[in-house]
Amino acid sequence: MTRPTFLIVSIDTEEDNWQPRRERVTVENIRELPRLDALFQGLGVRATYFTTYQVAIHTWAAAILRDLHAGGAELGAHLHPWNTPPLDDAFVPRNTMLKNLPAALQLAKLERLTATLREAFGARPLAFRAGRYGLGPETVTALIRCGYRIDSSVTPFVSWEAFDDGPTFVGAPLDAYHLGGGNDVRIPQPDGPLLELPMSTGYSRAPFSFWGGIHRGLSVPALRPLHLWGIASRLGVVKRISLSPETDSVTDMLTLSRRLIDTGVRHLHAFFHSPSLRPGLSPFAPDRAGVERMYRAIAMYVEGLARVTALRFVTISEAAQSLQAAASPEAVAARARS
Repeated sequence: MTRPTFLIVSIDTEEDNWQPRRERVTVENIRELPRLDALFQGLGVRATYFTTYQVAIHTWAAAILRDLHAGGAELGAHLHPWNTPPLDDAFVPRNTMLKNLPAALQLAKLERLTATLREAFGARPLAFRAGRYGLGPETVTALIRCGYRIDSSVTPFVSWEAFDDGPTFVGAPLDAYHLGGGNDVRIPQPDGPLLELPMSTGYSRAPFSFWGGIHRGLSVPALRPLHLWGIASRLGVVKRISLSPETDSVTDMLTLSRRLIDTGVRHLHAFFHSPSLRPGLSPFAPDRAGVERMYRAIAMYVEGLARVTALRFVTISEAAQSLQAAASPEAVAARARS
């Protein structure tokens, strides 16, 4: 019997304001989620909505998300540190990365977000994603203290260090692995209580470890002005791909999916942001045509993927329950060599 591939689709469900702000925050894009849910229902997708504090404090927005949950979606937590209380941190670019805040403040913000989501949705969230992917060792410790079971902030092969001193996930596993807190978030801790379910990123060619090394070599500061990696991507030699309809074509997303399946990865994790569902709110959908392109890309990707592999549509907690065995140290080490 063919082993199914688990497909997770997660949405960073957040405010309209693409640039971080604390005042005049709006969440009108949440009104677009019922249309997205109708598409997902038709495709069979079981979505996970990672939700921010600013969304949850709007009664009407919380009601929309409760309706989605009643229809089978999962509601997780998404922390934007710049506008999640307590606002004891200076409003500066570096502090938009959660990992850069003092450990006690990271914990306080997470506790506030968790309590707000529990009040808005009637249940405590089990899964988490850091805003701007700003996960750090102290963040993991805070997540464990707050009772979270799953994190999904890791983007393998991607470094965010150049973006306000964000994390690097270069060297992180592609598949599920355990974290215990206080250590490098790229290194599995077999007895850790938090399961990391990374988003799907990789390369158009295998082995990923080889092409990742080439990418890093061509991207060193001395060679950056030559744009060698960009030239290689445009010529079709190799490109880094994210499983996101915001940044990558359906063809590239299917290519990455096939490469990941070939390496033995059990889950595919597609992701995007809710502001991209309303024109002009994100750089990925500047107009109505951009929004419609997003919807077409989601449908075409899911339908195309179903033609190349046996699919099982899951929320992130459902995936975690099924993938615990795949997070063993032996399994992670074997895939890292792929």
